[in-house]
Amino acid sequence: MPILYENVFQKRPTTQSLVQTLDSQRSLTVTLAAGKGVIINANAFDQTGTTISKAYPGQGIGLQVQVQNQGDTDTIWVDIKDKDTGAIIVRTDGIKCMTSVVVNGSAYLNWTAASWAGGVPNLCMPNKNFNLLIEAGHGS
Repeated sequence: MPILYENVFQKRPTTQSLVQTLDSQRSLTVTLAAGKGVIINANAFDQTGTTISKAYPGQGIGLQVQVQNQGDTDTIWVDIKDKDTGAIIVRTDGIKCMTSVVVNGSAYLNWTAASWAGGVPNLCMPNKNFNLLIEAGHGS
């Protein structure tokens, strides 16, 4: 019977293990999808639909905004504020001049924020310059 080295010196047998060797790798990034609301056009108009830049106090004013989603499909929002106070414009019927709609990438959102309902304006010129700030963006 042969004498084993491990038995003579009381060492445990060693086990050979394989070392992991990197042969290749690849990284992958998934970017966050997001829309981008860009104001293309905005104007005020009178009851005939003519674009205006002046109005008398109490005169009805319509507001129209065109926004393009220059990103991925997303919720695009638009609001119209009084630039002097920072408050969102509220129409005479109590509705705030703000909206949000899901818009596909490259598509347009055409929004009439104020107009005439049954011949009655739902936004009137105040007794001062009407400094409006129109904002657009994305996300809910």
